[in-house]
Amino acid sequence: MNNIIWIETSCIDYYRFINRLSYLRLNILEIKRDNNIVYLKIYKKDYNKFKKYLISYKFNIKKKLGIVSLIDIIKSNYIFLISILIGLLIYFIGQNLIIKINIIHENKEIRELLADELDYYGIKVLTFKKDYQELSKIKAEILDKYPTKLDWLEFDMEGMVLNLRVEERIITKKEESNSICNIVAKKEGIITNIKVESGETNVMINDYVTAGDILIKGIINYNNQDVRKICAKGRVFATTWWTVKVKVPLKINNYNYTGKKRYNLTWEFNSLKKDIFKSRIKNYESNYQKIFDIVGFKLYLKNELEIEKSIKELSIEDAINIGINKAINSLKTNLNEFDTIIDKKVLKKSINNSTMDIEIFVVVNELISKEQIISNEGIDK
Repeated sequence: MNNIIWIETSCIDYYRFINRLSYLRLNILEIKRDNNIVYLKIYKKDYNKFKKYLISYKFNIKKKLGIVSLIDIIKSNYIFLISILIGLLIYFIGQNLIIKINIIHENKEIRELLADELDYYGIKVLTFKKDYQELSKIKAEILDKYPTKLDWLEFDMEGMVLNLRVEERIITKKEESNSICNIVAKKEGIITNIKVESGETNVMINDYVTAGDILIKGIINYNNQDVRKICAKGRVFATTWWTVKVKVPLKINNYNYTGKKRYNLTWEFNSLKKDIFKSRIKNYESNYQKIFDIVGFKLYLKNELEIEKSIKELSIEDAINIGINKAINSLKTNLNEFDTIIDKKVLKKSINNSTMDIEIFVVVNELISKEQIISNEGIDK
């Protein structure tokens, strides 16, 4: 369908018009009629013949097909298309060109050593990035070359900036402690587990202890004499009890996606971030995809997802469940990786206006031991 167009004209006597076309032997691919309007499908090169030989009729181009249509689209949108091409070029450069190299380490000697190595491997400013496999190979070779100086290094690309993070290998001699210490309880509880590395156990499973009680002794006694003084090591676990109070609103905001979305462009420079186009969506959530980053100027494709806000009233049961989860999450900030929650129970609950006050009792298997230094004297073994 290259160089084919539809033209239209108005004629009162359709059959007389057709006879004229036949007489002139003009090349016509297809004819359509709608009352007094006639549509002709012709080659674009014949358009001037129709206007020349049928001067009593006024012809207009209605539609262009094939290459003609494509050329017109390009002509009418050339600024936009050129902008897209420039944007793609900038994006390609932004994704692949290095404009700055940061070697992150406080030791100047290490920084200079790695700068020379990067130069040797062709990693320089205003050169294109190397792929992950190449960087991994270079990293391994550098570490193998300096086993006593370098412990770890990692390449990290941030836009057009290459960061090289490095850890220096420092060999230190472990010092022995000369302290004498006990392991004592941080809080009250019932002992559930005892793990001794050094020292003498001073409690048993199911014993009740309070804060400050000695759990593992560092001074070992035999026949009423101190025969050994060390720094006790070990871990002691106990059942402990916590009471947590939380407030839970009985009405919460509920957000649902409507399925409507819109794209926008956002630029960022020196911590200032602004949309290029004004959003036509009132309430939405956003996510960003970086297009390019040039010397601190960043351009993002912003995806705006419309949300509907509504008020949801919670049932008593739902509010209690939310309160328990909130209490557990709050309690976990005071626990460590060794602690586990054994049980939980709601002690009290009351409704005040639009909130519920909940008091929750929580049972924990907790590491309660800590080191207590007795003295820093020399150890008598």
